Amino acid sequence: MNKSKMLSAYKTVNNLSKESKTIDENVSNKHQLYRSEYDEKLIKEYHFAKFRKNLDQIQNNKALAELLEKEHWSDEDIKTLLAAMR
Repeated sequence: MNKSKMLSAYKTVNNLSKESKTIDENVSNKHQLYRSEYDEKLIKEYHFAKFRKNLDQIQNNKALAELLEKEHWSDEDIKTLLAAMR
């Protein structure tokens, strides 16, 4: 997934949350997930940065790239994969 697709997906999610937010405000203000729009933006940016860091680590992991090219995996290969995903 390239950078522009990832950013457009992130913008789409933001637009969807804005549409649902207007509907939710009309229904009830009791069940807000975030205390403020600033908190929501801050938390989303944090999780997006965390996602980008994990994506970068996975893409630059040589051991993982070698595993993905293998056709048949052993138990050790699966353990290596799980260790790389943590």
